[in-house]
Amino acid sequence: MKDRGGCESGGARWAGLLAGVLAVMAAVVIGCGSGGGSNIAPFAGVWVANPGGPDVLHFSGAQINQFRGVFNLPPATLLTTRFISPQDTLFDSAGGLWVVDGGSGRGAAAAVYNFAAAQLANLNSNSAPTPAFVATAPFNFVFPQFAAFDGAGNLWVTDSGGNQILEFTKEQLASPTHVATSPNAVLSSLSFSAPLGMAFDAAGNLWVANNGTTPSIIEIAAATLAAASGPTAVVPIKVLTSTLVDGFQTINNPWGMLFDVNGNLWFTNEQSNVGVCSGTIVEFTAAALAAPGIFIAPPPNVVITPASAGGNMSLCDPNGIAMNSAGDITVANAGNNSLAEYTAQQLMSSGATVPNLLVVGVATTLQSPAGLVYGPLSLH
Repeated sequence: MKDRGGCESGGARWAGLLAGVLAVMAAVVIGCGSGGGSNIAPFAGVWVANPGGPDVLHFSGAQINQFRGVFNLPPATLLTTRFISPQDTLFDSAGGLWVVDGGSGRGAAAAVYNFAAAQLANLNSNSAPTPAFVATAPFNFVFPQFAAFDGAGNLWVTDSGGNQILEFTKEQLASPTHVATSPNAVLSSLSFSAPLGMAFDAAGNLWVANNGTTPSIIEIAAATLAAASGPTAVVPIKVLTSTLVDGFQTINNPWGMLFDVNGNLWFTNEQSNVGVCSGTIVEFTAAALAAPGIFIAPPPNVVITPASAGGNMSLCDPNGIAMNSAGDITVANAGNNSLAEYTAQQLMSSGATVPNLLVVGVATTLQSPAGLVYGPLSLH
């Protein structure tokens, strides 16, 4: 087990894994990494939606927390089933993993799959378990990509292809048939522009990253969500558009987002400069988000920009973003098929930052990684 002040012990459970890791690592800088909640379960760590697989890759807590530098780490386990184009991963309160699959376009085979904690613990024996639950919307989905649970346990899914957000209620997700085929609500808005990542704040308001031709971050009131049923047109209570800071657009094709325990908003920008391997991680403080005004983003508190690490760029078309219980962040870079982990200490200041750990290389089997999550049962 691992405490907050030291490394996880490398007992027999990890002996075989670490032997394989050492055989393929691209660098030899090894040390005690940051804390990450990997003591929650033996199969905790980072779970990455990998559309190029198509599969979900699991990098263990030992891998993510025990290494520093640039490594060609193979995944600890694989989740392969009926996936076509997995886009996002998230955990529920019971430790079950949900995977958003965009399908093959125009709603074909698009779904959100649930795998129970017991199935995840058994992936080494069965990497293709039958989903414990399937939420699908054949008459509504076009290309779903991200999802989030609200405080009541309802599941909200962004559909960038349909320019909409769908809700499946907690009751629907408890159906004895283990299938939900019709969403409770389908949200539309003139402010939607290919919605992707989203996150709930402490008040239950939903924040959404618009990745389309009109990049923005919008806030939808909790009361609006509670009243939604069937086709529902919504008007955001806040629409944040970009400002220019030190040559970077603060909101530039945003992708993944999350709130930390202090209510600060973190998100990735897919592209800061078109045509080059780039991207940013941006933080808006809770106080800045609460300031009066509907339009124009507040000044960012932190802007992490790319840095070279072992000949690889640390940020290259960053998509998903995840934070663990220690405040460390990992992002998935679709542009160079990598994962970049930054410690909480590194995230305290802006600028070009070499990540604590960059997972990159053929052995990772990362192919255009999209959403990712720490877990189970750690902060995400």
